[in-house]
Amino acid sequence: MNERVMHIHIESEDAFFERAKTAFKNVEPGAGVEESQHLSFVTYEQFTAALSDKRMEMLSVLKGQGPLSIRALSKALSRDYKSVHGDVSRLMEIGLIEKREDGLIEAPYDKIVSEINLKAA
Repeated sequence: MNERVMHIHIESEDAFFERAKTAFKNVEPGAGVEESQHLSFVTYEQFTAALSDKRMEMLSVLKGQGPLSIRALSKALSRDYKSVHGDVSRLMEIGLIEKREDGLIEAPYDKIVSEINLKAA
């Protein structure tokens, strides 16, 4: 099984579009395209708000224990259900947590790689 990686960037909107344009230009006609997942934030503050220490811990627990209900996750984290539910909702919005058909949530990525453009931060 291939390792699933999420690439997170802190970059200006112009840099985001330039990176996308470059990637599109580098695709050769008829060539297969390697799938990669990217998430961008414009500021460092947005990045740290979205990926707080508690949310990173949540991703680690989900990756280590496998799919869980929100209630089971809140118990594993020793946190209240309402706070965990809010954090799960935010991480689902940005694609770092997915809900399975059976209702359990999971962290689908094996690794998160971040790149910070100092001009954007």
